[in-house]
Amino acid sequence: MSEDYPKYFYKYRSIENFDDLSKDWAIDAVLNNQAIFSSRTNFNDLFDSKIELVRPTPREFKELKSLVGKNDKKLISECIHKGEFTARGLEIIKGFESSFNETIDSYAFMSVSSNPVSNLMWSHYAGAHKGFCIEFRSEFMKAEKVSYKKTIPKLNTIDLHRLHFKIYDGDDLGHQIWSALRTKLDEWEYESEYRFQANNEMGRIPKGKNFIKIPYNHNFIESIIFGCRMREDVKKFIMRHMPGTVKFKQAVARISTVEIINI
Repeated sequence: MSEDYPKYFYKYRSIENFDDLSKDWAIDAVLNNQAIFSSRTNFNDLFDSKIELVRPTPREFKELKSLVGKNDKKLISECIHKGEFTARGLEIIKGFESSFNETIDSYAFMSVSSNPVSNLMWSHYAGAHKGFCIEFRSEFMKAEKVSYKKTIPKLNTIDLHRLHFKIYDGDDLGHQIWSALRTKLDEWEYESEYRFQANNEMGRIPKGKNFIKIPYNHNFIESIIFGCRMREDVKKFIMRHMPGTVKFKQAVARISTVEIINI
């Protein structure tokens, strides 16, 4: 683990069901040691994890012909006619794009921050300071830092076809895709985000769903930090039901800053 890797990660959570706290989505998850992982289709940022798919030119696609076997040569020939894609060729290209997006949509992500005192984060993701923040021990979470850039990443889909025809390094393509899935526009840099992607064994997002809950050991949690405006009855409910090993802290409004103090 590198020296600049945060010791703790922070997951801001809002509360929606104040009438029955036991049925609130976020409270139920933390009390039952379940992390909420989301599909990119449910991210609040329209451009988060979006990848601009650049279609191959007919010439690029035709060049694959010299690198593939007999059956694939025939298929590629059916896709190009007089330097243009045929209807069959366009169907195949669109199918690859659709399959790619469906696969990426099924990936389960958990976004966390390295900053527990961001006024914007408390405002946007913790119910205007009425919610809470989970302080996770980073030693149990292999999250990677998000990059912030001016434009969303591009992916040349000719590489997807090369991979399909087994004439391309899948590892290299995987690194490109994972890097793209950790890229956001510059305006979100205040989030100081790290992203954890669930592996296949942990779970994928089922088609038509936006979330899955993945269990973890309660020892992964260092503390629960209560928002500056959290109601006392909510604090007492969480403290009463959390395991005894978990600490509790309070976010406090100071002059122009938010400070975290022990309870």
